[in-house]
Amino acid sequence: MRKGLKLIKPKLKLTELSSAVVKASARKGQLLSDQQLIDLAASRDLNDFLNRAKERYPILASSVTPSLREVEDLLLKAFIDEVDEFIKVCPDASQILLLIKREVEEGEAVDLLKRYLGILGAEGKEGQPKKEGAENVIKQLSTKGFNLEVKEASHMFEKYKVPGMIDAVFARCRILKMLDAAKDLGGGSARQLKEYLKLKVDVFNVVTVLRGIRNGIDRKALEEILILHGGSLSKENLRDALKQADVQKALNYLKGVGLPKVEGARAMERAYEGKVSNLLTRTYYNGYAGMGAIVGYLELRLREVRDLIRIANAVSRGMDPRRIAQDFIY
Repeated sequence: MRKGLKLIKPKLKLTELSSAVVKASARKGQLLSDQQLIDLAASRDLNDFLNRAKERYPILASSVTPSLREVEDLLLKAFIDEVDEFIKVCPDASQILLLIKREVEEGEAVDLLKRYLGILGAEGKEGQPKKEGAENVIKQLSTKGFNLEVKEASHMFEKYKVPGMIDAVFARCRILKMLDAAKDLGGGSARQLKEYLKLKVDVFNVVTVLRGIRNGIDRKALEEILILHGGSLSKENLRDALKQADVQKALNYLKGVGLPKVEGARAMERAYEGKVSNLLTRTYYNGYAGMGAIVGYLELRLREVRDLIRIANAVSRGMDPRRIAQDFIY
């Protein structure tokens, strides 16, 4: 390239973006209401749940011998297929859309890496180490674009011997890539997604701090995994939170620097889940003419799929419908 020439980042094509926004708008009205989720929570068993849910998720009708794992796989596949539809309509936004899809694909990649590291056995159970061939594992994960995650997660596990850090590394890498992808979109699309991504960073950091302290994870390991930019909490805030003696003190400190004033770590996570849901709805409507509408819809869809998986799990265990509604629907 000749000196003086600058690379110009391609802007989203307006016709493609408009088509994707129209698709998101139409499907937003098809999301299940709270009452519909409550009705599903009242299912007698897994078969009854499938019969009720397949009207909205036709893919569930393909279940021959329903099991909880099959129901989960089918629901996640429905979401992945839907993201792929939006990528076809608006390919210039594929980078950030692929990262939204990656959130549901990470689980399989994490389990594969854990088996390779000897943390999980062939059936995904702890205490049954059975390493798979390194070359085969690395090749599989590399093909799916998890090169950086494998490198960083393997390093963190070898350094601290904490299996949960592997999951955190994958999530951290994804969020950092989303921050970069939003910048690449440029203009109004980047501005529309700024608040959404800030909240993603905050949720990751707060959950990492609280769960890490509760589980007695080395504070140095936790600091290494935190995202120290892009969120509403400063580096100093996050580091001071890690210095607290226990979860309650960390919670009190975080409430003092602007986080929701709730009692208990789980309540803090729920408060954030509510903030995310409210933000996604606002992002969808405020960003009606741009990427905000598309990302807002897909994140709301993913939240619905996760609620359905939680409900199916609870129904299969015979939980009281009222408790399911209280515990799993926000």
